[in-house]
Parts: sequence; C-alpha cells; structure tokens
Amino acid sequence: MTGPAHSEETARMDEERLAHALISRGLLTREEVHSCRADGGQVGPQALLARLVAAGFLTANQAERANKELDTLLGQQIPGYQLLERLGQGAMGTVYKARQISMNRLVAIKVLHPRLAANPEFLQRLTREAHLAARLSHNNIIQAIDVGSAGPLHYFVMELVEGQTIREILEKGKIYQEREAVEIILQIAQALQHAHRRGLIHRDVKPANIVLTTEGIAKLADLGMARETDDAVLAQREKGIAMGTPYYMAPEQIRGRQNIDGRADLYALGATLYHMVTGKPPFYYPETERVLMAHLEEELTPPDHLNQSLSAGLGEVVEFLMAKDRRRRYQKAEDLIIDLECLLSGEAPKLARRQMQTATLAALSEGETEEEERSSAPAGPPYAWIWIGVLAGLLALSFLLNLLLWVRHSS
Repeated sequence: MTGPAHSEETARMDEERLAHALISRGLLTREEVHSCRADGGQVGPQALLARLVAAGFLTANQAERANKELDTLLGQQIPGYQLLERLGQGAMGTVYKARQISMNRLVAIKVLHPRLAANPEFLQRLTREAHLAARLSHNNIIQAIDVGSAGPLHYFVMELVEGQTIREILEKGKIYQEREAVEIILQIAQALQHAHRRGLIHRDVKPANIVLTTEGIAKLADLGMARETDDAVLAQREKGIAMGTPYYMAPEQIRGRQNIDGRADLYALGATLYHMVTGKPPFYYPETERVLMAHLEEELTPPDHLNQSLSAGLGEVVEFLMAKDRRRRYQKAEDLIIDLECLLSGEAPKLARRQMQTATLAALSEGETEEEERSSAPAGPPYAWIWIGVLAGLLALSFLLNLLLWVRHSS
C-alpha cells in the first residue's frame, strides 16, 4: 500500500506507539490519551503531542523532550522488545522487525490494527493464531514466541525469517524447475505432516504463505485460518462459509463443508506446486466466481501439458493431489512425501502411478461393459420391432385373403 492512505496509516500507528510509550513511562494515563484522540483532524506523533499540551496533560517542555526522543520512544513501546523497522502491512495489522532485548535476537512482531483492537473477535483471533502456532515445533514452520498486550497495543511475536515468499518470487516472473519446486513442496509437506498429526489444519496453503529463506529452507507461515480438526464449535459456526484463497481452495472448502481435514491442505499444496512449475494457478480466470466453479467442475489441464520440460510423474502427483473427490487424493501427507522422494530419486511416483492405473482400468472396464450392453441389445430403437410385427401380420392377412379368393374362383 502506497500513497496518502499509506502515510495516514503509518502516522496513526506511530501515534499509537508514542501514546503507549508515554503511558508506560508514567507521563499519562490511558484515559488522558483516549480523550485526546484525533477526531477527523491531523494524526501522527507531533499532532498527538500538540493535543496533549493543549489539553494540559503534558507541559510544553515535556512535549519538546518527547519529540526529541521520538525515535527511541517509538522503538520501545512493547516491553522487552525494540522495534527496528516496518516489514509489511496486512489485513489485521502491521508486522515489524524487532529485537528481543533479553535474548538479543531479532524477531517479527505482528501488531493488531488499532481499529480492530476494540473488537473482541479480532483479539481472540490473534491470540488463537499464536496459541495454535505454539503447539507446533518444526523447522519448516515459523515458530511462535510470545503473545500479549501492552496498553492499547496487542501483539504476536514470532520467528523472524529473512527471505522472500514464493509469491514474491513468482511475481518477478520465475517459473521453477521441477527439482527445485519438488524440494520446496517436500519441505512444506513435512510441515503439514507435523501439523496434521497434532490435529491442526492450515486451510490457507498458498505461495504467499511459504517463505523461502536465504539458505533455501521453506517455512510455512500464517496460521490465521488454522483450525483444530476436532473443534466442533468453530466448524459449526463456519458451516457454509468458503474459507481460503480462491486460486488454491479445495472443493470441500468452497462448499463450506464442516468436516474439512488435512486433505484440503494437500489440494492447496498441489495448486501451489502447479503455480510454481507453470507460472500460473490451475484455474486462472479474472472472475472469482468462475475460479471457484472451475475448482468444483472443470477438468484440470495437467501441468506437464503446459510445461513440456516437466515429467509425466510430476503431472501425476499434481493430478492426484488435486482430485476433486477427496477420497481419490493422497489421504495423508506421509503418502505424498513418499511420491515426492520418488521424483527426487528419478523414479515414478508409486502411489500416484497406482492411482492413475486404477482409474484407467476402471474407465476401460466401464467402457467394455457399455459395449457389451450395446452388442447384446437389439439393433435400432425398441419401437422398430413393433412395426416389423405389424407388417408381418398384414402380410399374413393379405396371404389368407388371396388364398380364399383363389379357392372361390377355382370352385
């Protein structure tokens, strides 16, 4: 986000950070700050200081001193952490690069947007994301460190990963070579195996949520949509709601099914692999509705048909991952891992190849049955035999009449 809206958003966040710093130093109370909130006027640290002086909550000297120390105040508003720079802006808040002072290590801190912090639902979502992430400990999953509140700020501290997302790399025009893509997808499959064994489903696997470090390690990020498979209350509340990102959503997610499980993550991983090796998502249409309907109904064009350098084995893996009927997909991440390791070893994918052969035999068997039914049935439509019978009867009657006339004539 750039332009005036971005500048105003940054100014509001800096104002919140300054307010918390002044509160934590004992110079102000939360009520005093709240009474000086901007109501349609200028926003930002200097504007807040001016309003506080006008209201008599700060002296001119205190405001001048705070303004001189602004960089320090803005960098130390969460106890135990020093904010260093802004990394990005998301729907729920801002992510900062920070230093955890006690451990002297760099971390990432997601700070909930001030406008959302007043809504208990968003506070619960932030805490829930952190608690779910804390249940996972895997080298291919971004680790949770801390969650909490400091005055008006609500934050989630996590491992800082230096690198780029797969989405950022794809947006630069890269199309992955098969081996490199399979190596990355294998790491994420291992992350999903870890999560699924602990009863968690991610529900938003996509290129934007896979970070590739400078050392080539792939890490699964953002558990904001994650859910426990046995969370019946949340499943009931979300019934009928399509949760996920359209280009990568499994059919059962689009339909809003309650009993979503790990197979939905595997479908999304297949769509992600497809995008990596072809340069575009599986059903690449501008209209969201058409994309969703394609996931439900349209036959998938195999990736090796679009990129001739890909092996047939990779195409089989993707098709198996993206079967519309989840009973015909990989049933567990462990199964996918076996086939990905086969590809890396230069072998055919065992499970995907077996599935393709089974499907082919079933189709041939069905075709033979139909052929047998056609060959055993009488030729032509059923009513043709009725007309043949009628004509035969008429011929017989004509023969009898002619016979009677001949007898009479001869007598």
